Amino acid sequence: MVVRFGLLLSCVTLVVVPALPAVGATQSQTPRPPQRILLVGDSTAETLYPFLRDAAAAHGIDVQSAARVGCGVIDGAPKLDDGRPYVDYYGDTTRCAGLTSSDQNRLLATQHPDTIVWLSGWESWPNRELDGQLMHFGTIAGNAAILAHIDAAVARLTAGGARLVFLPVAPNAYPSVRGVVNPQGDSRMAELARLLRTYAHQHGDKVSLIDLPTILQCPTSKTCPAEVGPGLRPRNLDGFHFDGDGAVWLADQLTGMLLGTTPPPTPPGPPSCAPASPGNGLGAATRKCA
Repeated sequence: MVVRFGLLLSCVTLVVVPALPAVGATQSQTPRPPQRILLVGDSTAETLYPFLRDAAAAHGIDVQSAARVGCGVIDGAPKLDDGRPYVDYYGDTTRCAGLTSSDQNRLLATQHPDTIVWLSGWESWPNRELDGQLMHFGTIAGNAAILAHIDAAVARLTAGGARLVFLPVAPNAYPSVRGVVNPQGDSRMAELARLLRTYAHQHGDKVSLIDLPTILQCPTSKTCPAEVGPGLRPRNLDGFHFDGDGAVWLADQLTGMLLGTTPPPTPPGPPSCAPASPGNGLGAATRKCA
C-alpha cells in the first residue's frame, strides 16, 4: 500500500464490552498446527509473503499468497472525499473486489488451506462505497458497515473449514529510509487494529488474532519505533512494508505463533467506552460515547 492522506480519524468503538481474556484464550482446544497457509491482504501482505513462505517452509508448511498490491480484503470501492473513484498509483481500485475475490477463491479451491492469514490496511481507507452508500471510516455508521463486510469476507474465506488469523496492520515505523510522515493514516491503522481486536473477541469461534502492533512495540500508539530489537528493523525501507533481516525475524516469530510453539503477545483489551463521531469522521464538535 502506498502512503495516502485522508480524513482525520475519530476514535470509534461500536460495542460496549467487558474486560476479556487474550484473543483465542476462550477456545476449547489449541488448533492443529497448519500445513497449508493462504495469505490474503494488500501490499503489506505481499511484502511479508516471501519471508513467511521461507520461514514456514523450514517446518514443512506450504504458504501461498492471494494478496494484491493496492487492494484490501473486503469489497466496496475506495472513494475520494467527494465520492469520485480513487485511482491508486498501481491502478483503478474499483477492480479490486472482483480480482481479489477471484484470486482468493481460486486458491481456496486448489490449495485447500487449513489456515488463512489476513493482513490488510486498506479497510481503513477514509471513504468507501458499501451497499450503494458512501461510508466513512471512523464514524459509527461507517465502522459498522465495514465490520459487516469483514464478517462477510470471514464467512467466505472460512467456508471450507479453514481457521482465520488476523494480523492487524500497525501504524508506520519512524524513522525509515524513504518513509513519509502520515499522521492521518497512522491514526486510521490504529483504529482498524482496535476494530479487528473487538471482532476477534466477539467471534472467537471463527477467528483468532496475532497482534502485530504489539509485536512491533506499538500496541496502542499511533506511531511505531523503527527498531524492535538490536539491529532489527522489519520495515526499514518505508516504515510500512516489510524488508530485510527484520522481516526475516518477524516471519520466524509469526511462524512459531501459527505453529503454537511460540506464545502470541496479549493484545490490549478493547476500551469499555470511547468518544465517537456520529458524523463524517472529521472529529465533529458533537461527540457521544459509543
